[in-house]
Amino acid sequence: MKLLKIAWGISGAGHLLVESVEVVERLKEKHEIKVFLSSAGEEVARIYGVLERIGDFPLVRESRQGHAFPSCGSFNLGKYDLFVISPATSNTVAKIRLGISDSLLSCCASQALKTKVPLVVVPTDSKPVVETKGPNGEVFKLYPRKVDLDHIRALKEEGVIVLEHPYEVEKILKRFL
Repeated sequence: MKLLKIAWGISGAGHLLVESVEVVERLKEKHEIKVFLSSAGEEVARIYGVLERIGDFPLVRESRQGHAFPSCGSFNLGKYDLFVISPATSNTVAKIRLGISDSLLSCCASQALKTKVPLVVVPTDSKPVVETKGPNGEVFKLYPRKVDLDHIRALKEEGVIVLEHPYEVEKILKRFL
């Protein structure tokens, strides 16, 4: 029997995408995982060569949802013990912080928060300087804006669990068992 029912959202970021997929693959041995893939996440997963690996999981694709995102209702019905969004773009983080529910992941996050399903977010823009790799392996630096860092701080204050790396997700699961 699987221990936790985890909804895992993937947004349209290349930073931490491969590592997020690695974690999802490891977790499936002990936990029930369903992947919620944003439209941009689907595009970026294709670019980074991990879309096929994600496709091995039960999958909700934003590109196949209606405008009402009916799959978000599963949070209201208590079907998940935890919602993880990793990687989470600054756009997704901002929408969650401001209560904008106009995408699959922001709508699911809103429903999770409204129904007290713990929300874990691994933002791509989590510190003043972020070193990342492009799909070709080239390393470069990003400099998140102050507003992006402010959104992350506000989510923490609201009780959202914010982690710097997807590998940390495995470490915190014990608190939800």
